[in-house]
Amino acid sequence: MFSLHKWYLDVVTNRGDVVILYAARLRWGAFRIGYASVLEDTSDGEHREAGTVGRLQIPRCRGDELTWQSDALDVEGRWQRESPPVRRRTLVSTPHGMIRWACHMPRARATARVGRVTHEGRGYVESLSLTIPPWKLPFDELRWGRHTSDRHSLVWIDWRGSVARKWVWFDGEEQSEAVVTDTGISRLAGGAELHFRNGRDVVDRNVLASLTGVSPRLTRRVSGRLGTMHEHKRVDSSSIVCGGERQDGGWTVHEVVRW
Repeated sequence: MFSLHKWYLDVVTNRGDVVILYAARLRWGAFRIGYASVLEDTSDGEHREAGTVGRLQIPRCRGDELTWQSDALDVEGRWQRESPPVRRRTLVSTPHGMIRWACHMPRARATARVGRVTHEGRGYVESLSLTIPPWKLPFDELRWGRHTSDRHSLVWIDWRGSVARKWVWFDGEEQSEAVVTDTGISRLAGGAELHFRNGRDVVDRNVLASLTGVSPRLTRRVSGRLGTMHEHKRVDSSSIVCGGERQDGGWTVHEVVRW
């Protein structure tokens, strides 16, 4: 039996510094493990990552406030909800298992302390429960992202490949006609669009090779489809535009994962 329950939490400051946190529990047969990681990437070019394996503290949500900490990583964070959660849903169910997703905080005021440095800004929190082994996922490209600002939130999940599915939520409302592109999201309610600009790469790498230190060619040979998994994550200055008029200014964290 395979199961993975993963939390994703982030904070982006006004100048575009980003902190991305993961907390996950994996079960694979008799094997069970907890894992947590922190990634810091600043607008002046500093990049730091760290991870820990072992006992794991899960985020705690009380009312409109969520907190999480990892003593091993010397990290603690607090998110204060500014917009309602997106309803939990099953994204897919197959004979191999299912994927359930929940966006707990599509837009939040957030603070994350990493070591001696504290980052304050707007943040986002979601969780994912997966019982399909990654090598049996029914798609081969994932596009995911979130935009937050003083006024708006936008979240999207876009699968491409043998199973093509897409979900977009604009201020909590699902947008069935929305179109996801490399430069933004179009055909939102009221003719609104999301535009990206002035961004930077946060990570661009083979996932398994980065974890093991083994060359991508060898990971593909040993691990098959899982060894080809490549992630490209970015942070971009972004805005909602309607009728040519800029409605807000915020930040988007988004990624493309292929395998």
